[in-house]
Amino acid sequence: MRHASESRVQEGLNDYRFKASLYVEHPTIAPEEATKALGLEPASVRHDGQPRLRPDGSPLTGVVKRNLWAADLGIVDGQDIPAFLLDFIERLPAEATRWMRMVADKGGCVSLFLGLFADRCCDFEIPAAILRMFGDAGVAIRFDFYGNGGTAEPPDAMDSR
Repeated sequence: MRHASESRVQEGLNDYRFKASLYVEHPTIAPEEATKALGLEPASVRHDGQPRLRPDGSPLTGVVKRNLWAADLGIVDGQDIPAFLLDFIERLPAEATRWMRMVADKGGCVSLFLGLFADRCCDFEIPAAILRMFGDAGVAIRFDFYGNGGTAEPPDAMDSR
């Protein structure tokens, strides 16, 4: 199974592509703990109190107010969003799931970001059983929709934090 940084779905009336990332925010848990607990290499790490920077390294005003960690997630090319979500949550080791729940229970936030690109209506349903698994793991699901032919790219979500 080939993993890509995005998936293109062309099925029925659907014609969209999506990218996925996992984000962890917490006031005191160090980002390096996410790397260890989740077994994923981060694409971006920010520590509480560091100057805020744009993705290109230029400064923004203020400082980072929470520890932040983000990793890009591999997607099987052609896989739709519900199948991706199920595959992601089922592949997580039990220790990683417990760690994410602990982060959420102790004032942090773990979220799976989905950037969806489409130039027309698309639809899919996320079954309640999958939503329950994410809820039990303490993981929020965030959708950002991009129109205009699906050519726009998502901003670095950590840029705005």
